[in-house]
Amino acid sequence: MSTTPFDGAWKLVSGECMDNGQMMHYDIDGISSRKVIAGGHFTFVTHKNGIFWSAGSGRVRFERGVYTESPDMGTFPPDAMRDYVFEARLEGDLWHNARFENGERVEYEIWQRIGA
Repeated sequence: MSTTPFDGAWKLVSGECMDNGQMMHYDIDGISSRKVIAGGHFTFVTHKNGIFWSAGSGRVRFERGVYTESPDMGTFPPDAMRDYVFEARLEGDLWHNARFENGERVEYEIWQRIGA
């Protein structure tokens, strides 16, 4: 069974990501999310303004500061079922993720461990 330093339950604290060519700011756009990581797998559920928005699940791995999610099910179109590679670091009970595409940061998230 695979484990990572990120195994456990997490809640999204803040972040931003590109969505249809526009930067979405999670606090402004009412995004909240929970994520559970265990045994080499992840699952998340996200709400927007208190209403279900998305969910996903799949494999996860972490090596030398690189955290990768490989979703294999979720509420995404088929082309979104690909690897999502993040530069990741832990600072106490906070987990910082940054994802880049073509040298541009397209996602940044801060998660807080639940029940630590």
